[in-house]
Amino acid sequence: MIQRYQPAVHLHAAAGPAPSAPDVPPVYRVGDTVVHPSEGICTVEAFRAPGGVESRAYYALKPTAEKSSSTVYMPVARGNALLCRLLTRDDILALIRRAAACDDPWIEEPKLRKDAFARILSEGDYARIIRMIEALHEARERRTHEGKKPCAADEAILADAERLLHQEFSYVLHMSAAETVAFICAELARVRQA
Repeated sequence: MIQRYQPAVHLHAAAGPAPSAPDVPPVYRVGDTVVHPSEGICTVEAFRAPGGVESRAYYALKPTAEKSSSTVYMPVARGNALLCRLLTRDDILALIRRAAACDDPWIEEPKLRKDAFARILSEGDYARIIRMIEALHEARERRTHEGKKPCAADEAILADAERLLHQEFSYVLHMSAAETVAFICAELARVRQA
């Protein structure tokens, strides 16, 4: 099963003190592209010790987002644990195939649905997240067809889920966010027809 980080775990881990381990060898090299739990896709620019602290090595990460001019520093030990390598196109296709086989996660009761969908996001199982996104889009279309506005809680979860997936998928597939959505929908349809 291909999973990514668990956002709730990472937020909790980031709050505690960083382990001091100067002898931990880096897993990633300068030039590697990785996924950071909160910054998204980053390129490893260098290994540094900010502020002249020589006893602790840091990854110097440059977020690929166009608007970002910052550099993110992460201790090597923590980076080895939290950073992820990018998925491949084959990984993405396998996730879509798994998503097509997932049960419909829709729950009619809004509060229960919100809790269940937040749990799906926090677990980091991309296949289930893809299926959840599909269910949320279907619900939005139903509500629009009935002349109703989309549910605000559903839209918030949808935005979080799409932000989580689409940055990496778009980067790997060399597509815009809109093209990525169309690609995922077409692949889901193709898998279900096969």
